[in-house]
Amino acid sequence: MWQIGLRVVVGLLLVIHGFAHYQITTGWGSRQSASSWLLTGLAPASLNSLGNALWVVTLLAFIAAGIAVFAGMGWWRGLAILASVLSLIVIGLFWQPNMILGAAVNIGILVALLWVHWPAPQVLGA
Repeated sequence: MWQIGLRVVVGLLLVIHGFAHYQITTGWGSRQSASSWLLTGLAPASLNSLGNALWVVTLLAFIAAGIAVFAGMGWWRGLAILASVLSLIVIGLFWQPNMILGAAVNIGILVALLWVHWPAPQVLGA
């Protein structure tokens, strides 16, 4: 029974973290357009398009990983790792100090899945 509860909690946390990526490149709506310390040569419209595409892919990857956890599909781990790495890239490209919590959550996901190997595959699926 506790395995079902853990599956729901982990799945919900991944989905919620996915939705946290909404408009990440504009500081969650605090700026008119995206700005990047690295991609300074891009026109503002191109930077907005790139940023939006990256956050949509990240958002969808986290949501798909959460749904896969709910369904007990073993491939959720790889997708959660990919989503976390992509999220860290997006956060790095469009860095603002208020993104520190999101970066910490991504690092926590990577540590849990790659280093600690938690949750165990037999609990939530490979």
